[in-house]
Amino acid sequence: MRSLLRLLVVCVATVFALAFAAGAVGDPGEDSHADEIGAPPPVNALTPPGSSNMRFLDAVDSDGTINSDLAFYKNRAYVGAYDRFRIVDIQDPSDLKVLSTTNCRANQGDLSVFKAGDGRMIMLQSIDRPVTAPDCSAVDTPLVQESEEGETVSRARFGYEGLRMFDVSDPSNPKFLRFYRTACGSHTHTLVPDPKRKSVHAYIASYPLGTNITPQIDRAQSDALGLTCKAPHSKISIVDIPLGNPENGTVREKALSSDTGVYDGDGPAGHAPGFQACHDHQAFLRRDIMVASCAGDLQYWDISDRGNPTSADAGRHTHIQREVSRDNPSTKNFNERWESFDFMHNATVSWDGSVVAAVDESGGGVEPRCDGDDTRRGFTWFYPLVRPGNPVSGFSELGRYIIPRPQSTQVCVSHNGNVLPTTDGSRQQVQGFYQGGNTWFDFTDPSAAGEVGFADLEDELGAADSWSSYWYNDVLWVNGGLNRRGATGNRGFEAYSLQRADGSRLDLANWDYLNPQTQEAWQAP
Repeated sequence: MRSLLRLLVVCVATVFALAFAAGAVGDPGEDSHADEIGAPPPVNALTPPGSSNMRFLDAVDSDGTINSDLAFYKNRAYVGAYDRFRIVDIQDPSDLKVLSTTNCRANQGDLSVFKAGDGRMIMLQSIDRPVTAPDCSAVDTPLVQESEEGETVSRARFGYEGLRMFDVSDPSNPKFLRFYRTACGSHTHTLVPDPKRKSVHAYIASYPLGTNITPQIDRAQSDALGLTCKAPHSKISIVDIPLGNPENGTVREKALSSDTGVYDGDGPAGHAPGFQACHDHQAFLRRDIMVASCAGDLQYWDISDRGNPTSADAGRHTHIQREVSRDNPSTKNFNERWESFDFMHNATVSWDGSVVAAVDESGGGVEPRCDGDDTRRGFTWFYPLVRPGNPVSGFSELGRYIIPRPQSTQVCVSHNGNVLPTTDGSRQQVQGFYQGGNTWFDFTDPSAAGEVGFADLEDELGAADSWSSYWYNDVLWVNGGLNRRGATGNRGFEAYSLQRADGSRLDLANWDYLNPQTQEAWQAP
């Protein structure tokens, strides 16, 4: 079992309240994460802004908020943020048109879309911080101070957190339908279609961290509802949504295995409790496998029964854990513990179903990790995708990737991306790296992954701070800006073409839709 890691809880609620402050606001928002091992300070000079093999097409600016995840259906993009969501017409990537902007408080505000049985377009929105109402009239619940083992801590008062559901059939006028409440909210969610049951399952990833832990003053109310957010958590929530009546879904919980790695709040000497929980789920439906990124622990679950993952003790599942427990004092200027996972954030799977690209968001999205060849932590790691239950050692990686462009003290680490549906036998991915911008890399040989192109722009639109970078229908779509590069520094929702070395534009496929955390069999090239 993986030994305890420490978690440095960075409370930035007051910074976020100063809407244009350039403070350390990162994933997961009010409370960020990083273990006690840390990383060495960068030694290389900052690579100047620029681009290669990516050509900027257009953007929809979005300042004054944290811009988060994306979903797509036909010629529309659903653009998430902490304070609103937008629906954008993307038929012409060089001339983007905003169809609607809906002010709606949601931390993080990740989105997904699907079509109901009656033809309605349904959108789900993640809420991972208690708010005062189920619909878009909500604001954050107030903070209250309480004592935790002699330490004064801040907690958000109990409220609504989980999934909002909207009817977005008319993109100019989204309509709120209902709220699905889940314990510890919904940091991220992943849709898993279930044709046999004529339903879709929303796998909810959440965890008890910092201000989001339910305060003692509200425990009687939250306990009565089964919605108390507290450590160790040790579960995920699943919302079962019937396609014939999406408003009539149900919420249930599924246990994590007892040997899931414990991510400790602040170490053995601290007061915050450790937890077992997941940050993200990546569904690879061609093999009916869920890749779960669970803090210090990467897991594979069988989802051949689409609504019942083998995540608990009785089910066949694989753990990939990587921790070096102690430093060798004889090796100067190097800490062997830097080879440990910090925080496994998300993953993707190569379309041939053989390689997992697993993201370690070391430093929690608020620290510098991209130092070229001298990078020590925050990689995208490559591992074989095996049948759940078969062992994989965290030290038997196939390779690792970091952008080759040193970012000095800028906030830079691996974040959200997806795999391109290439047809030439290669494995390629696009991915966001916060202030390191966007990368396009080839991992056909995972031991020698290399950058093909990049865009790290700083101009009149804003400065790169990319949360999500996804290929969809031969365009790279980016959502970025975490409200920390000046009052007008967010770049917002952007479109780029991907250019081959000979200058021709990459042309691969056209999909009907994309929820990036769900890789469906029909999407495979």
